[in-house]
Amino acid sequence: MKITTYPKVLYYHIVADSFPEIYPKGITVARFFDQIKKLKEWGYHFRPLSETLNHPQRNRFARKDIVLTFDDGFAANYPSLMYLLTELKIKPTLFLIGKCIDNRELAWNHKLILIKQYCSTEKINKAIKKYLPNATITTFFSSVTMADKDNITDLLWQEIMPFSEKEFLEKNKPFLSLSQLNSLVNAGIELGIHSWSHPDFGRLTFSEAFTEIDKCYSAMKESGLPCQNYFAYPYGRPASKEMETKLKENLDLAATFGIRYKLGDNQFSETRWQRIKMDGSKMENTMQFLIAPCLRLLKK
Repeated sequence: MKITTYPKVLYYHIVADSFPEIYPKGITVARFFDQIKKLKEWGYHFRPLSETLNHPQRNRFARKDIVLTFDDGFAANYPSLMYLLTELKIKPTLFLIGKCIDNRELAWNHKLILIKQYCSTEKINKAIKKYLPNATITTFFSSVTMADKDNITDLLWQEIMPFSEKEFLEKNKPFLSLSQLNSLVNAGIELGIHSWSHPDFGRLTFSEAFTEIDKCYSAMKESGLPCQNYFAYPYGRPASKEMETKLKENLDLAATFGIRYKLGDNQFSETRWQRIKMDGSKMENTMQFLIAPCLRLLKK
């Protein structure tokens, strides 16, 4: 059985010394750059995603090639991203949520994170039962339909949060501004699609999935941001193989990305690649890089 993997694609959400309320978990700046240092010491080479995907001789890439990616577009990452680009000459790919560009809106999952921080469980559950009688904050994600997720989350926010969404965005500006995004683009970052509203693609119809990707791409284009035709699944949860094939054909996607990485993934004949989460808490990050793919292979 062939288990060689070309290349390894890593992903992060937050690299910061002070994590924002909207996503209060991640990896510190020191730990992040320690990871980069260790990977270099182990002989890994950092390559842009476009170079990896588009080079006419894909077999020129060695097993120790790595691509860095970041999800959502959090402003807290800006200093680290600029340092990667300008000082280390590493060009990561940033997957953006369309509705969050330039702090226009919050995605529903980020709203839920904030609701749980500012409101008691009792208060949240009481409000949820008006819209989903059998659900609680613990089961909300699996109970709400993707078609209703934004509307119901907005209703919950309006009913129980002590401030408006607009007030939170104006005060905190959790996402990268257009000015920051343009600075990153000028420095060499690549931008990809992370959907319009961050739904679970495993629970969407084809029409809904198409709209999520197309609307995100259109938002980036309207904002003057160059967008590569790469798509990272929210939560790493993919659409069915049949739907994904149809999405690729209709949206001209060069590659999609999940997070169920195991040894043997990311062959150049494939268009769905897998990524390794490097800011997680289940195990020490470098151990996750080394061990998690092997564990997944054994579980298969």
